[in-house]
Amino acid sequence: MKRVDLIKEIAAEFELIANWLSETEVATVASVVELEPQHLAEIAKRAQKLTGPKNVKLKTVIDKSLLAGIIIRITEEFGALFIKARICPSKGGDRFQL
Repeated sequence: MKRVDLIKEIAAEFELIANWLSETEVATVASVVELEPQHLAEIAKRAQKLTGPKNVKLKTVIDKSLLAGIIIRITEEFGALFIKARICPSKGGDRFQL
C-alpha cells in the first residue's frame, strides 16, 4: 500500500515539473454539471488571456454545493486567481461571462 501512495506522489511531482517546463498553468474548473467541450474551450481561451503567453490545461471538478455557474481557480507562481463565471444566453448559444 505504501508503494501505491509513493507512485501517486511521484506522478504528481512529475506533472508539476512537466507543466513548469512547458510553461503550462493548470486551471481547475468547478461546476454543478459536466461542461460541454465548447464551454471548456471558451474557458481555456479566456484563462489563457489572464495568464499571458502560458498554455492552460483544464481540470474539471463536479461540485454539487454550487447552485449555478462555475468557479475557475488558476494557480500561479505567486498565488491563486479565483474567477466566478456564469452562463449567459446569447444569440449564438450559451456563453460564459467572466
